[in-house]
Amino acid sequence: MPAKCLVEKMEGRDLDSYDLITVLGLLKEHDWKEICRRYGPDGHTPGKLNLLLGTDNYFVEMTVETLTSLALSPKYQASPNLMQALIRRLLCGHRHRLILEKMRTYGVPMEDPNQLNLSCSVGIMGVDLVVNRHPNAPEYRFRKFGTTRVEQEEQRPLDHYDAVSILYLAQQNQTERILNRYVPQEILNEGAEEEKVVRFSSQAGDYQVDFFFQRIHNDVPRGMPERGNVSSATMHQVLRRLFAGHAPDLAAQELTDKGILISPEEVDREFNLARILNDNYIEMSFKR
Repeated sequence: MPAKCLVEKMEGRDLDSYDLITVLGLLKEHDWKEICRRYGPDGHTPGKLNLLLGTDNYFVEMTVETLTSLALSPKYQASPNLMQALIRRLLCGHRHRLILEKMRTYGVPMEDPNQLNLSCSVGIMGVDLVVNRHPNAPEYRFRKFGTTRVEQEEQRPLDHYDAVSILYLAQQNQTERILNRYVPQEILNEGAEEEKVVRFSSQAGDYQVDFFFQRIHNDVPRGMPERGNVSSATMHQVLRRLFAGHAPDLAAQELTDKGILISPEEVDREFNLARILNDNYIEMSFKR
């Protein structure tokens, strides 16, 4: 049995989707040293790092290793962002055909529709992501969805994938893009300015997450929750932990580390997070 890494020891859990996405995020920052500290055996540099993930319909294997030289091969056509997006779609149970369409858009070669192979390089670090669909995976079941552009184009309800996408777009101050994608079409076309908000509910592990986004103006005061004002990065961390089913004390620690004093018991019941980012107001409420 391989030795447990620092994360497994400190957090008392097995590695999961949270860690695959974390490793890819650290790679985007060229922080191989931190990856080794958290995920290498005893904090040492591994020759190769293997991370596994199983879902109801897929088995995912991600390998990270040092390359002997800069990767110039066309094999390394993907990016850490694309790999993170793919993992989120798998976790949210998006239609397999939709996932294939999205991957083809980015030029991912597909010889077998039930297997996806993505490779990318960041500096001299190479990543291989292999996704195998279970042979007996059921066909996608129709779920009721609304009239936003994303829902209409992808034929699915809004979910965790979209909450993360909106957080990223808000960081980049792409308010118009958020509104065009996620405000219901009838309101986008004919609604008043104050009606153009994004509001939906989704599941994150055992929690119901109510997501709210609104464009605001600097001359309009906006009240913030007493202790729920956190960065979008912290929102993302908490959301990913709950989605992966981590214990409430781990989510509570994420907030406590940022100066938000909250007990695991409160996290285990109900709590709110909010952020004003550029000209955007974002609020998420979590209820178990």
